[in-house]
Amino acid sequence: MSLQSVFDRFRNGFAIAKSSFGVLRREKWLLVFPLLYGLVWMTGLVVLVAGLVAVLFGATFGLALLEQVAGVSGGETMMTILGVVVSFLVMFAATSVATFFSAALVHSVGTLFHDEPTSLRDGLAGAWESRRTILTWGVVGAVVGLIFQALESQDGWGAQLVRAIAGAAWFMMTFFIVPVIVFQNGGVRASLRNSVSLFRDTWGEAGGISLGVGLVTVSLGALVAAVGIGAPLLLVANPGPVLVFTVVPTVVALGALVVVHIAATAIAKTALYQYATDGELPPEFDGIDPDRIVTRKRDSSALSGGPSGQQPGQI
Repeated sequence: MSLQSVFDRFRNGFAIAKSSFGVLRREKWLLVFPLLYGLVWMTGLVVLVAGLVAVLFGATFGLALLEQVAGVSGGETMMTILGVVVSFLVMFAATSVATFFSAALVHSVGTLFHDEPTSLRDGLAGAWESRRTILTWGVVGAVVGLIFQALESQDGWGAQLVRAIAGAAWFMMTFFIVPVIVFQNGGVRASLRNSVSLFRDTWGEAGGISLGVGLVTVSLGALVAAVGIGAPLLLVANPGPVLVFTVVPTVVALGALVVVHIAATAIAKTALYQYATDGELPPEFDGIDPDRIVTRKRDSSALSGGPSGQQPGQI
C-alpha cells in the first residue's frame, strides 16, 4: 500500500470525524446518553464504595477473629483474593454500564442515519434487546481488565512494551464492538470476530476518526484547563482565592468535553460501520470520497438489524 493511499484513508477518517460534530450539533439530544452513563456510574460508584467499605471491614474483623480464636492464618491470601474479586466486580460493572449506554447511543444514531424517527426511549430499548450480549461482554472486559492490571504490576521495559502492544491490539479488536453488538445481534465471539474484520478493512479511517475527534476535544480541554487552572497558578501571586471560583467551572467544562468526545466518536464509528457493511456513507457525510476507503462490501442488512443467523445474547 502506497503512502498516498495511507494518507487518503486517514484524511477520510478526519473528514468523518469532522462531519460527526456536525451531526451532533444538529442532534444535541444524543448527548443525553453519555450524560446518563456518567450519572449512573457516579451513583453506582458511591453505592459500590460504601458496600466495599462494609465488606472490607467485615472481612478484616472476621479474619482477625478467626486467627485469634482458631489460630488459622492466611489472612493476607484471603485479602488478596477479595481484592481480585472486588476488582473484577468493579470492572464488570464499568464495562457493562458503559457498553449499554454506548449501545443505546449507537442504536439511535443508526436509526437517524436511516432517516427514521427515534428517541431516548428507543435508543435505550434497542440496547436492552442486546442486554445478554452486553452483560457477557462485561465479563470479558473484566477478565481482560484483570490481565492488564497484572501487566501493570510488572516492572521493566519488557513489561511496558507488552502492555503497549496489548493495549493497542485490544483497541483495534474492539473498535467496532458496540455497533456490531447492536446491529448484528450476534454473541460475543461472533461480535469480536466481526469487529476485528471490520477494523482490518477500515484501519486507516478508524485511526483518522480517533485522531480527529481526539485532537478537537483534547485541544479544547487543554485550553480550558490552561485558562481555568493554569493561568491563576502562573499569573496570580496568591491563586487560592481565584481557584475557588475557577476550579468547579473548569471541571464541569472538561466533563462536558468528555461527553462530546464520547458522542462524536460513537457517531463517527456508526457512520464508518455503515460504509463498511453497506458500501455507502450516510447522507450527513456527503462530500467524503468513499471510493478511497478500501473495504469489502458486506451484508447490507447489518445496520438495520437484519438477521445474522444468531439470537441476541448467543455466545
